[in-house]
Amino acid sequence: MKRWTLYEARLETGKTAEEICEAVGCTRPTLYRVEAGEVVPKRELARSLFRFYRRRRIHVPLAHIYDPEFAGQIRAA
Repeated sequence: MKRWTLYEARLETGKTAEEICEAVGCTRPTLYRVEAGEVVPKRELARSLFRFYRRRRIHVPLAHIYDPEFAGQIRAA
């Protein structure tokens, strides 16, 4: 089973960033920063992204979305 990055998963869905943001409750700049690894999403956003992709049978490990080890080093979105 392929493990997707958030960016790859978004492309695979065929959905726009705006559609994903509406579904998970975040802004487009926040989604882009999370995808780029610039920020660690808050727990609820990480869970929403995980569930969004899981429903579409796209395996994005939660660790690719939210890694508590780095939460203190990166500003939360």
